Order: sequence, then C-alpha cells, then structure tokens
Amino acid sequence: MTFPRATFLLIATICAMLTACDSSCDNDAPTITLPNSIEATGGIFFCYQPEGTDLDNPNIAISFENYPSWLTADTDSLYGTPPDGLGDTSFVVIASSSSSADTLEIAIDMIPCLVVYGDTRSDHDTHRQVVAGIAGLHPATVFHTGDLVDDGRVAAQWDSFNLITEQMRASAEFFPAAGNHEKQSQLYFDNFELPGNEQWYSVDRNGIHFIILNSCVATDTASEQYQWLESDLTQTSDSTDFTIAIFHHPPYSTGPHTEDERGLRDTWVPLLEQYGVNVVFNGHDHCYERSFCGGIYYIVAGGGGAPLYDQERQHECSQVFLKSFHFCKLSTINDRLIVNVYDLAGEQIDRFELLK
Repeated sequence: MTFPRATFLLIATICAMLTACDSSCDNDAPTITLPNSIEATGGIFFCYQPEGTDLDNPNIAISFENYPSWLTADTDSLYGTPPDGLGDTSFVVIASSSSSADTLEIAIDMIPCLVVYGDTRSDHDTHRQVVAGIAGLHPATVFHTGDLVDDGRVAAQWDSFNLITEQMRASAEFFPAAGNHEKQSQLYFDNFELPGNEQWYSVDRNGIHFIILNSCVATDTASEQYQWLESDLTQTSDSTDFTIAIFHHPPYSTGPHTEDERGLRDTWVPLLEQYGVNVVFNGHDHCYERSFCGGIYYIVAGGGGAPLYDQERQHECSQVFLKSFHFCKLSTINDRLIVNVYDLAGEQIDRFELLK
C-alpha cells in the first residue's frame, strides 16, 4: 500500500513529538547536588533543605530516612535543635518522581561547644555547681580566666580544685590563665601541662584562635610577653574565623577593683584592636559584665565561685552587668560565633553573636 506524502509528514511529526516527550518527560528526574557533609552544634537551631536539579518540580516528592530523633521532617526539609554532647550522625534524603529517584546520605558533623569561666577560689560548693552545669554541656575545651584557688602556694587548695574538676577535665581539655591569687606559684605550673612557656600561649579550636596571657607579670611594650603577643597576632592562620584573648585583669570593668588596674588600655588593648581580636575574656571582678569598646567585646567572667561583687561605677562601654555565678558557652556554626551565658540554675542570663 502506498501512503500519500501528507501521511508521511503527519507520521513524522507525531514521532518527533513523541521523541521530544520522551526526553522532556524524563527531565523531571531529580538530582540532589548538596554536599553530603554539613555541620550542627548543640543548642543551635538546625535546618536542612536539599538542593539539586528539578527539586522544585511539583511532581518531585522529598522524603527522609534514618534521621536522629531531635529532627522533625517537613514536606521538603528537616529541622530541629540538637542537645549538647551528641556525636556525629547522618540521615538519608530521597527525591523521587514517577519514573526515577535520587538518594544521598548526609553526614552531620557535630561541633562541640567550648566554655569559659573563672574566679573559683574557695567557695567549693558553688564551684561544684558551676562545674556540674559545664559538664552538662559536654564541652570539648574549657578555659579559666584565673584565680583558680585562693592561695596558689597551698598544696591542699590545689587538691580541692582538682577533686572538683577532675571529671570535667577527664573529658575536656583545660586551659587556664594565671590570676593574682595563683601568686606565680610553682604549684600552679606543676598542676597543668600547658603549651609554650605555660605563662602565655595560644591554641586553635573550632576555628577560633585563643590567646592566653598572664596579666600578673610584666605587660609593658618592652616586655617579653608583649613581644610574643604581637608576634602571635601577626601569625594567625588564614583558617581562623575569630580571635579571642583570655587573661585575668580586665581593661574594662565597672566592678570594685581599680579601673584598668594593670594599665592594659595603653599596652595590650591597642594591639588587640590593631589585629582585629573579637572577644576578650577576663576575671578578677566577681561578676558577669559585657562591654563593647574599640570593636571588641570585653567579657568579665568572674562568677565561678568567689564572693560576688556589686557594680561600683558606670562606663560608657558597659552593656550588661550581673551579680551572678555563671559560665560562658561558645558555639561556632556557619561563620558565626554565639556566646550564651548561664547561671547556676541553667538559665540563660546573656547572649551575643558575632559574624566572621
């Protein structure tokens, strides 16, 4: 049988349409392209939404499998706030159409928190409560702002300090700054194994460069410590997101001690400002205070157990003053540094946040 030319044209047109449909109808095959490793940290809201090809197509269904119990699945996302102390985990995301599907296992890397506290001295019951609160956060590293004991020359006081902190220090690194009550005693240095010369040193944790200094010895611009500090600041790694300095005497405080007792506003502070230090943690005054001056947050974290102090004066840099026992939790996630401050009851008494 012979078909007219018009019939051939019609058949050819239909075949071309079918071919186009075959290629376009399967174009809704989804592809998940999001990196398979993401980060989360305890106490900070977490949300995951897959990214990829054709995932916005209404014919694509998104589902999740094997996700941890702290997460909730929505139509196209997972969200929740992880508790502190969790290990790394994972889940599976599935994007499916009527004809195909794509799956990807997503690893969640849990970033542990860090803690700063100080001025523990002789109130052992309060110190135990502070340590219990810190231990509940399961920190990877704990920093102390000085005055660990009442008299650093008395061995029995170090025995008490070690008894109170031994479980916390068994699971977390511990980096102290020397306070005036340590009295430069050899017992202080014998009690810890610290980097560098153990009086001033630096460590990097969670994208933060921590500089621990000794404000109880020479701090002038000609001192060995000043020269070391300037050298350390100039050699900060490119991978550093934030820089934090920790030492005992506060440059900014409205507590009862002499304002800027060690004259650090004329020595260290200009250097810290020049090299973009983000936060300074101090002790000495037994209170919590947040000040902001010269682009730097100055935090007095002296509420670890020593007798609490009242506010004695005002200063334009001071933002928050609280007569409260406390500790500070540092969390890093997505180029953010989040500082939460808690009292003995576990209540949040302050919070501030920095962006890289």
